[in-house]
Amino acid sequence: MSYTFKTSENDAGRRLDRILRTRWPQVPLGRIMGALRKGEVLLEGKPAEPSARPESGQEITVPWEAPRTKEPGTGRADLSFVFEGKNAWVLEKPAGLLVQPAGPGDDSLIGRVWNRFEGLGDGFRPSAVNRLDRNTSGLVTVALTGPALRALQEAWRARRVKKTYLAIVLGDAPSSGRIDAPIRKDPVKNRVETAPDGETALTHFVKVVGDAELSLLRVELVTGLSHQARFHLAHRGFPILGDPKYGRFGPNRFWAARGVHRPLLHAWMIEFPDLPPCLADLSGRNLICHPPKDFREVLRSKGWLEYILGV
Repeated sequence: MSYTFKTSENDAGRRLDRILRTRWPQVPLGRIMGALRKGEVLLEGKPAEPSARPESGQEITVPWEAPRTKEPGTGRADLSFVFEGKNAWVLEKPAGLLVQPAGPGDDSLIGRVWNRFEGLGDGFRPSAVNRLDRNTSGLVTVALTGPALRALQEAWRARRVKKTYLAIVLGDAPSSGRIDAPIRKDPVKNRVETAPDGETALTHFVKVVGDAELSLLRVELVTGLSHQARFHLAHRGFPILGDPKYGRFGPNRFWAARGVHRPLLHAWMIEFPDLPPCLADLSGRNLICHPPKDFREVLRSKGWLEYILGV
């Protein structure tokens, strides 16, 4: 049994092994690499190397059946759109929802996109360009085509996309600050710490309003490492309210009785640079989504709700 297909613009310039893994996620990686090593995968009729980068419209033959056109059991299809473009979507992720499914059948933002999106026939699956922790709410950008994904990934890598968060932190934070502390992650504990040999991590913040108990910050992640905002702010001495990992037990318990059950961190704004023609409708846009109810209720209790309208 074999199957032959022609590459699309979504495949152009990608490594052949990655094209096959994308189109056949249910086929074990060992089976794919074994077929490539044995010369069973043909590019334009000739055995191909895993590192080959086909052009659009080239013919590939594989020694297994046609791919499925849908990923089964990837969750619901309801989404909250901030921007709905031809080749990219910007969505509002609620707190508590994974960006990527952790296992088969898991509900996730990208699983909902797969269930909504109809263009899976050529093997490309829409991909999240930026990630948020499960309990962080706010903006996530999703690429719907290969060219859009590559263009957005390059913009993120070059730090041309400005990402601004809102955070409610403990204590009266300074009016502004710069936190430059390298980060190293402990995968066993799922925690990060600062270390001289860690990855470069840079965070800027501006205080919007505050008192002796709490402060509302506007936080810019110049880099975008896992747990960066949560760890950097705690490292500086004002942890995010509700954070069980880097926060403070006493204030967290007090506010939990008032409805705070997660770190109050919200991906508030994304400012996009000039982008290639495939993303002309997204190029240069500044997109905002306002914080969810739990975040707003804390601001309301402090008399600060009006401040999020102007930040």
